[in-house]
Amino acid sequence: MDPYSQKLIESFQRSTKERKLELLLEISRVRDEAVLQFLINTLGDEHWIVRKTAADYIFSSQEAALPWLSAALNSYNEDIQHWALQVLARMGSKGTPSILRSLKSANPDVRYFACMALGEIREPQGIPPLLKALSDEKWAVRKAASEALVKFGEEVIPMVEQLVTRSTDEDARFWAIKSLGKLGPKAQKILLEALRTGDKQLRYVIAAALGESGDRRVIKVLIDSLADPDWTIRKSAMQALSEIGENAMDLMIESLKDPNEDIRDGCLGAMVRCGDKAWTRLFAFVETVDDNQRFVIRKGLTKLGTRVVEPLVKLFKTGKAEILSFSAATLGEIGSPKAVPVLIEGLSNDDWNVRRSCAYALGEIGEKGVDKIAEALTSPNDDVRYWVTRILESVGEAGMTYLVKALSDKNKNIRFFAAKALGASNNPEVMRDLIHALADSSWSVRKAAFGSLCKLENLSIDQLLRNMSNDNEDIRFWVGKVIEEAGRSNLDSIHDCLRNGNPELRLCACQALGAIANPASTDILIDALRDENEWVRIYSAISLGSIGDIRAVIPLIKGLSDRNSEVHKNISLAFKKLGPRVFDTLEKSVESDDRVLRRNSAIALGEMREERGVDLLILLLEDPDDKVRQAAAEALGRFSGLKAQAVLVKGIHDQSYIVRAAALEAIGEHARPDGIAILTEHLGKTKDERELRVTRRQLAVMAQKIPLSFVELFKNESAAIRTIAAEALSGAGLAIIQILTEAMVGKDETTVFWCQKVIKKVRNPQEPISDA
Repeated sequence: MDPYSQKLIESFQRSTKERKLELLLEISRVRDEAVLQFLINTLGDEHWIVRKTAADYIFSSQEAALPWLSAALNSYNEDIQHWALQVLARMGSKGTPSILRSLKSANPDVRYFACMALGEIREPQGIPPLLKALSDEKWAVRKAASEALVKFGEEVIPMVEQLVTRSTDEDARFWAIKSLGKLGPKAQKILLEALRTGDKQLRYVIAAALGESGDRRVIKVLIDSLADPDWTIRKSAMQALSEIGENAMDLMIESLKDPNEDIRDGCLGAMVRCGDKAWTRLFAFVETVDDNQRFVIRKGLTKLGTRVVEPLVKLFKTGKAEILSFSAATLGEIGSPKAVPVLIEGLSNDDWNVRRSCAYALGEIGEKGVDKIAEALTSPNDDVRYWVTRILESVGEAGMTYLVKALSDKNKNIRFFAAKALGASNNPEVMRDLIHALADSSWSVRKAAFGSLCKLENLSIDQLLRNMSNDNEDIRFWVGKVIEEAGRSNLDSIHDCLRNGNPELRLCACQALGAIANPASTDILIDALRDENEWVRIYSAISLGSIGDIRAVIPLIKGLSDRNSEVHKNISLAFKKLGPRVFDTLEKSVESDDRVLRRNSAIALGEMREERGVDLLILLLEDPDDKVRQAAAEALGRFSGLKAQAVLVKGIHDQSYIVRAAALEAIGEHARPDGIAILTEHLGKTKDERELRVTRRQLAVMAQKIPLSFVELFKNESAAIRTIAAEALSGAGLAIIQILTEAMVGKDETTVFWCQKVIKKVRNPQEPISDA
């Protein structure tokens, strides 16, 4: 790398955002490996626009950048990983091999972004590894792989269907089914058929994915008595059976299949009084029956309430998946907070059905156990954190307080899940915390917070607008995205802020309406062109240009009466966005009875700088109103052709001083060599001191732009002309000295003499200029 580029790179980290962008442009012109390495590192810069610009320059390197991009995928910086994969995705088939290799990375973040990238480029060779990623150990990777497959469309349906029917991995089957559910009617028909004809386990997963010593004769009489209409008889029969105990166990268990609900409930009530041996027999029976029978038993146990919580908790120590699911569901329906710790433990079970059952159970316990449930947000297990955030979300507002606290957790995954879940809150105060999360160091957290803000029912437009000018770049960016996403449905609120807010809020409202770009906002933005605050007027012009409504043209033209130059500038930019319709309107406006509109039309024609506007300005130079003629003359200064200058020569003889002055300034603005003679001649004819000053000033302006044309006048026979030329050059300031010094080389004595006179005059303003 050359020393100059190395010096630029060394100064990069200490530079401002704007300076960094300038340095990137300069550094990227050098094509070597050191520059590519620098650009890769810049993908982790704190400023989004700097990261985006670096990515664009890397993309321009194409094949040369591929090895560096591949290496960047191993970075510990999430932004570098994200942007490297974005660039690879933009490269299409060239970047696909690197993206595919990154799916084998040990870093789950790299695998996550790789899945997203494959979904964007949709190369067929990406389908098999995406299918494999559905069984990834990380939930986020599995989800990203599923979403990527959906983007391929119907071509992946056969392969995903095969995974559903043949895979033994429950996570893979679950996400495959989730993918099919999003692939349209054809795929959904397959799922519906599987629900009708598939095996029990498949139907179970599909449902979750689319939407989760005594005498036998005496014992028999006692069991039948459990159905007696008399409550006291039923109670007594149950008491007797519990006392008989072990000898009654076989018949009680057999009676759990009885169609009579009272008999089933009575047997369960008796068994739970028989101690651990009865529970062991009951659980052994539960293992042998189908789901329907288990459901019936679970309902019976639920009626017994907290008495069965402790035995069910012990059940988790058996390690049998089916019994764990049964126990979790029962504990959830009982709703005792005492079950929370063991259910939390079940969220990390290897069996997906157990995890699902524990999650649903915790959701049923809900607010009663929310404190203990929230403690699991610190779990190192991804699945636990995922399910806990889903549970806290389902609990409602009682869980939102904990999710808000989780936004400050040191673990980015916890922050992500929390930000994602908070979108279900009805508490307006949550919005402040989600906006703060838009500045999170992790892109995934920022994206999740954005998604939740868009979902909030009680979205505070006032608070959202004020953050459009937040000091943090990421917050400004994502708030702008929220405005674009949710603003259309909140237009009335934004309009109200523009009508009644303070200057800062009105400014932000204008910005928001420009981002939304809905024609329904045209009228209120037109009103804002007359706002007392100059920044509101500026942004109303910008937003009207973004909306592109033809109704805004006349008000924008009238807005050129504003004395603020920034307002003028942005009205001109709005005209460019509005396109040829502006000129069509101006053609009509120059003949309007409204003199202000005619004057502003002249200003607009000058700002637009379209050559076809010269004829309209010539027409306005004949206007009876001297301010209209003045504006036309000033506008003609933007057109340096002969036609405009010829008309301006006529303008310097106008009856109005302000028109003559404007014409003189326009000729000076043209800075054409033939304009020197026009101003010089006028200097000799006019007697008006004001015009003399204006003419001399314009000659000095022209001398700054075309100094050599004035140097040529030193050869003129007229001493007066030579003096005028010298005075104009001396008025050009210190910069003219170098030009005159170079101009003297090889010139005649007269030219050298006058050049020296001017240099002396510039250095010493008291030095007289004469021909002697």
